[in-house]
Amino acid sequence: MPYISEAKQNGFDDVLWLLDDFVQEMTVLNVMFVIQNRYGALKLYTPIDNGCILNGTTRQSILDMADEIEQETGMIVEQRTISIHEIIRAHEEDRLVEAVGVSTASDIQAINRIVYKDHNIKLDTGPESKFIKYLNGKMTKIMTGPKDHPWVESLEV
Repeated sequence: MPYISEAKQNGFDDVLWLLDDFVQEMTVLNVMFVIQNRYGALKLYTPIDNGCILNGTTRQSILDMADEIEQETGMIVEQRTISIHEIIRAHEEDRLVEAVGVSTASDIQAINRIVYKDHNIKLDTGPESKFIKYLNGKMTKIMTGPKDHPWVESLEV
């Protein structure tokens, strides 16, 4: 894939794939954006599963835990189309809180830079960022936590 090679040559780790200016996913990660709306509410957006993305296990798990996440953090989880222009506008208005990549094969990862045409979005995010840390903790707790969680099936070996 020439786009990925070009991105890596320019110091990037991955490519954010768009379809008609709408965010889809990254090469091996689903994407999510924590955005504060104009009324102050926090929302965690992930692109809608329109057949163009891989509906990964971690992405789907977060969607399935939407009610819990809202109760614990006040953040509303929503699956919908999201354009790169909305991301740019949210950043310009200081409402883009975090951007993350999620995958079954790794922890939830910070996206700390997005470049689109003449826009250079830099985010001060990392593994210890509030919502990345929260989501990673939540997923790890399910994987290593109590045997009575509805997603856990105990096996005798």
